[in-house]
Amino acid sequence: MHGSEGVDITRQIFWNVHNGTSINIAQIALYGFALLAVSFFIFGLYKSGFMARMKMWKLGQGTDVTRTDKPLTRLGFALLDIFGHRKILREPYPGIFHLAIFYGFLALLITTTLVALQADFFWPLFQWYFFKDKFYLALSLFADVFGGLALLGVIMALVRRYVIKPDWLDQRREDIIILWFILFILVSGFLAEGLRMQATELQPGSPMTDYIWFSPVGRMFAFLFASLSVETAQSVHRIVWWIHMLSAMGFIASIAFSKLAHIMLVPANIFMHPVTDQPPLKQMPPEMFENAETFGVHTLEEYSRKDLFDTEVCLRCGRCVAVCPAFRTGKPLKPRDVIQNLRMHLENKSRRVTEEADNACVISDEANPGPKLIGDVISNDVIWSCTTCMACLEACPCYISQFPKLIDLRRYLVMMESDFPTESHEVFKGMENNSNPWNIGAHTRADWTKGLNVPLLSEKGHAEYLFYVGDSGSFDDMNKKTAQALARLFNVAGLDYAILGTEEGCDGDSARKMGNEYLYQSLAQANISVMNGYGVKKVICMDPHAYNLIRKDYKDLGGHYEVWHYFEILDDLLRSGRIKPRRKLDLGVVTFHDSCYLGRYNSIYEQPRNILKGIHVGRFVEMTDHHAKSFCCGAGGGRIWMEEHLGSRINQARTQQAIDTGAALLVTGCPFCLTMLSDGIKELEVSERLRAADLAQLVAEACELT
Repeated sequence: MHGSEGVDITRQIFWNVHNGTSINIAQIALYGFALLAVSFFIFGLYKSGFMARMKMWKLGQGTDVTRTDKPLTRLGFALLDIFGHRKILREPYPGIFHLAIFYGFLALLITTTLVALQADFFWPLFQWYFFKDKFYLALSLFADVFGGLALLGVIMALVRRYVIKPDWLDQRREDIIILWFILFILVSGFLAEGLRMQATELQPGSPMTDYIWFSPVGRMFAFLFASLSVETAQSVHRIVWWIHMLSAMGFIASIAFSKLAHIMLVPANIFMHPVTDQPPLKQMPPEMFENAETFGVHTLEEYSRKDLFDTEVCLRCGRCVAVCPAFRTGKPLKPRDVIQNLRMHLENKSRRVTEEADNACVISDEANPGPKLIGDVISNDVIWSCTTCMACLEACPCYISQFPKLIDLRRYLVMMESDFPTESHEVFKGMENNSNPWNIGAHTRADWTKGLNVPLLSEKGHAEYLFYVGDSGSFDDMNKKTAQALARLFNVAGLDYAILGTEEGCDGDSARKMGNEYLYQSLAQANISVMNGYGVKKVICMDPHAYNLIRKDYKDLGGHYEVWHYFEILDDLLRSGRIKPRRKLDLGVVTFHDSCYLGRYNSIYEQPRNILKGIHVGRFVEMTDHHAKSFCCGAGGGRIWMEEHLGSRINQARTQQAIDTGAALLVTGCPFCLTMLSDGIKELEVSERLRAADLAQLVAEACELT
């Protein structure tokens, strides 16, 4: 193949490895610059305020879930996510160019490391030369291909910044400089390679002539220098190579001063991702209400250390903004900006950090003349715009928890300041007095069962399943029909179930997401006391919000149950033949709305689609946003009880997506979603060509039980 003739001209010029010279001035200069780059990197950690902000992270007092348990499992998850780009590739265009840049730089790092080991370790010390033959060719092809991919990736990123320009993309000078800087490093590297090839491999008689396309990108760049002599190519190569190497050193130094720090920080954040079933909210144990002086968050120190670390990790990529239903309908909420504003506030406060015997101290917000966290840093409109749909967390490639930070702020406003939207007063009052947000008499909770054979747990004594109906199924006329349909289906299937009737109370989800943690815990503890008193083990819910809450949150208060949404139960009953459709509905074009609390919170996507297929409801089509990318109906986070005074209505935006499919029927399995989408149909005045329906009612209709 070839031997020493194929060695890189760079090493021939500066290190003369074949003449036995182990070290020279060029090497000393090169490693001197490397040391300088590392020194500037360390200096940058201090100069950029990173170290001061790190002291602030340690001041976080808020409770948090365990972040370092099962280290091997966490490490495996992080490695798969980092090297597989699992989340990043959910958005194809930016995912592909980031993947190309990532693997391009990784390949170039590996190649550069091997070059350094060959030139400065194995040859000087052991006179061993492995940069030859098939290994050289393979490594050359490896570096060129992946380097070319990195070059293509940077170009794609620049096109996105200059041509595509999504309206939610955060355009800062830093972002442009970084991309052009990386492009310069890559291009200068390939120019150096092209000059090397022109001076060596492309010269007549070179044993490498037959193998020049093992450096495909370098060969294409070499065409630019076809007219240069060997001496000129060597001279220009010296200059270009040093420019390239100094630029690479500058890249290392710049990491600490820019968003490139994510190279270090994001892997750590992925490792510390919560392994809980849902985004963790700050724990407030019941005893806390007896002795705590404040509730919720109104200063940075009240967040957890991980919350504060999140602010450093955020890349401003804007994926959370792109999927946020509040932003997409003209609300002031941008999840990215919530994190970035917290970061700026943290940086502002970190300047006041002093060290006293290794202890970091900070001026309290009360004594701080600067902006306040609530109102100045994050406005009330931003705090109350969130629907807790979890789209931001689903989209974030860095595993940052955005909306839980807003819930903490709501808690302070509600429980400490009694500052919440006007409409919420009656909602809280109804939950407190009659355990439902409509404030309808609690004694009427079981009235929906009249004329049906629905067993009460108090009379039956024991049942395999508790059917937790919820407020909507008990009090809302439209959703009562869903509860009745489910009862008929359960009866036909011979399911061993019962309801609590008037002993059932509000699940408390809206109270919790609106920040009224005390009210939530009061409601939840009342339900848990009744359920545990009857020895309940299994629960069926018709409301996804109740399903998620009872399945996950009730555990913290002593309620441990196996919980199913009715989708899961009906899918099983249909598959087993315990309920059988008697006729095809054939309702034309049908589309399905994925509830946030079933989909993103609990990954229930296929069961409802299986059911729709099983009852032959019509020709099924998906909306633009579906499955994990489903667009919120606007009801979550207690927003169903509040008016939308800003921007356009979220439910109308989602309804429009259904209209765009040409569907005649919009199906869902959430009482809140059914209410919001039915309202959207009326508000857009399309009732004559589109209607909304709950899936349970369609199954009952197909089984001729209505």
